[in-house]
Amino acid sequence: MHRLIGRGRIPVRFFAAAAGVALLVFLVRQFDSRKLSAEVMALGWGLALVIALGGVCHLLKTWAWRLTLTGEKASFWRLAGLRLAAEAGGQVGIIGQFFGDGLRISLLSRTLPVDTVISSVTLERGLFMIAGIITSIVGITAGLLVLPLAHALKVSAFLFLLVLIGLVALLIVAMCKRWPVLSRTARMASYFRISRRWVEAKQSIIESTEAKLLAFKNETPEAFWACFGLNLLCHFMAVFEVFLILCFMGAGVGLFGALLIEALTKALNAVGSINPGNIGTYEGGSVLIMKMFGLGGAAGLVFGIARRIRSLFWAAVGVICLVVLSKSKKHESTGSSPERKLQVLKPGPTAVVIADSGNNDDAPVSPLMRVGTLPILLRAILRARKAGAGRILVLVDSVSGPKIQRDLLRTGRVPGCVEWVTIGLDASLSTTLKDIAGQAGGRQLILIAGDRTYHSSLFRKAVEWTRERGGLAMVTGEQPVGICTIPANMILSAAEENKLEPNNVDKLYEYLRSQPSLQCVQVTDDLWQRVAARADRASAEQKLDRWLVKPTDGFFAQMNRKISIRISRQLVKLPITANMVTIFTLGVSITSAVFFAAGGYLNTLCGALLSLSASILDGCDGEVARLTLQESDFGCWLETICDYLYYVLIFCGLTIGLTRSSGTETWLIWGSALLFGAIVSLVATALSRRWLARDRPEQLLQIWHAHADRKRSNLLVYISRHTEFMVRRCFLPYALLFFALFNLTKVAFILSAIGANVVWILALHSYWVIARSRNSRVSSAPQPAAA
Repeated sequence: MHRLIGRGRIPVRFFAAAAGVALLVFLVRQFDSRKLSAEVMALGWGLALVIALGGVCHLLKTWAWRLTLTGEKASFWRLAGLRLAAEAGGQVGIIGQFFGDGLRISLLSRTLPVDTVISSVTLERGLFMIAGIITSIVGITAGLLVLPLAHALKVSAFLFLLVLIGLVALLIVAMCKRWPVLSRTARMASYFRISRRWVEAKQSIIESTEAKLLAFKNETPEAFWACFGLNLLCHFMAVFEVFLILCFMGAGVGLFGALLIEALTKALNAVGSINPGNIGTYEGGSVLIMKMFGLGGAAGLVFGIARRIRSLFWAAVGVICLVVLSKSKKHESTGSSPERKLQVLKPGPTAVVIADSGNNDDAPVSPLMRVGTLPILLRAILRARKAGAGRILVLVDSVSGPKIQRDLLRTGRVPGCVEWVTIGLDASLSTTLKDIAGQAGGRQLILIAGDRTYHSSLFRKAVEWTRERGGLAMVTGEQPVGICTIPANMILSAAEENKLEPNNVDKLYEYLRSQPSLQCVQVTDDLWQRVAARADRASAEQKLDRWLVKPTDGFFAQMNRKISIRISRQLVKLPITANMVTIFTLGVSITSAVFFAAGGYLNTLCGALLSLSASILDGCDGEVARLTLQESDFGCWLETICDYLYYVLIFCGLTIGLTRSSGTETWLIWGSALLFGAIVSLVATALSRRWLARDRPEQLLQIWHAHADRKRSNLLVYISRHTEFMVRRCFLPYALLFFALFNLTKVAFILSAIGANVVWILALHSYWVIARSRNSRVSSAPQPAAA
């Protein structure tokens, strides 16, 4: 029976595909292929925005998929590549969709548990379908209430609506009641001889997968609702895609009409799933839908072809991703054993983090107490590693040490350079430090008290302290901060003189401060906080919020911080990374550009408001990274690229919107000048970032400020220094909103075109001045005498 069904399906699908291709050819001939090609090409920048919007949707779907991988670490970009490869398979129909999901499971299960991967793919696909059904329900309901449909069509739509509502209700009940659908289906399948052996072999995986599916909502409700919300956002971005295409086609269909068209399109996709790739049936259905709205058959075919181009573009990207992932898999299989991957450690000083298990009887504090969602001890470890420590020794006692080590390792954030040193019952802190100093070979050690939170600048100061300057002790008044950079021989001499108390960290710092070779550097109490009691945690959290504000933040940036910090504090509670926030912010920027491109007062005002929202969210990714200590050069460059795309998208949207509203091509000339100036300015900024802040790209503005302040005598550099806030992303949205509110967008556009071309001139001039100044200092430096 199984073979007969399998053989019978193939001719049916071939017939459906042939009929679909024939239908597509007929439609193209019916509406004149040359005219259709010209209308598709007339979309121009609009088609590029549609493709970009599709890319953002794929990133949001990847984000939603990653949220379902609870407790597992997986590369976001690897997941994105796998998902694009699966979507490429989905272009050949429902069988290709199953094949693509199986491909995701096969490739990802090599590094993650197979039951986790299966449940994550099932959850992501299921939640996406439920979100799509809800979107269809909203759209069809709106159509029944507004559109003047025929009686028979209304009855059919109403029955279809009832079916969709019943399906959603059934899924909700099954989820709430935790119905064991998979395991019961597997047991029923085991009654048949043809599938009994396979089911028995996979029984444990099926049960484990089902347990993870049922537990996802109850055990991780934040991740569940975030995943569902992202999938729902993807469907509403599809509505924006419909609105965008119709706007560029000159059709007067608003967002409400776009919602109804998208709902009908989803029903069309469901009906055409029998046709591989939905070729022909999708375009023919689009023609019928557009005729319902009185837009004509040709407009429907252009609409279908535009969306087909978008899907084919990302399918091609998915094929490339599949090839790259396949090559990487072969490379991994021919390499060394994957059971143990050694991490290449950068050379650097040795940091000794002393974990204090708490000796306050009134309110004992554990090193595992969380500040900014991370344990205090882990924050000290990660800060030391980020500052450049090549080796980190964590000193724990034999009582609480095993639990501390186990809980920190469970977070998956402990660097590979960390070594755990347990102080036994018959040992002491002094003897342990003596042994460590003896192995240091005369090098410097950085002692860090693990019961405090520190600003990152304190770690950089400790790591950059040179041995020739002696030791370093940071203090606030007479109170030790908890970070010391000292030569190893100083600890050895202190141990020989019995100056070290057996297990008292405070006595150790008091003795070190008394040494004449140790320099005491005063720091303000705003840069650190000792968490000696639970009441100190609130102070540590408040200081952490203040540390999120950059020293280069101006008036508008500080206004945004007041909102973005509150948002970031909520985001860190979810399984969300800073790069995800960056991608989401890019989606908001694209949506803003779509509204600008639509033209008109209300659309421009909505675009300006979304642009301001994107500006506020732009600070959240860096804040999330600093709160969770996940700063990286890649994240900084990703944020920079998304910032550059923001400018390009907004300016393209404004150009298209003004051209559409005015009906003249004059704005295309201004837009070309604006884009030229913006792109050249961005390239000049990228070169400056690479040259001035090669190892610290996130500190470009601070470094440039320091150089510009030394060149105040140069008029152009002085002007650049005091007007650079006008080209920041935190200022431009406020300016756009002001001009949009008073319907002066044309004025803002002309000023932006002029300003963008002034910016790159000033940027290149300041770059040249600073470079010449650096070269002159290098050439004037004394050269060593020749032997």
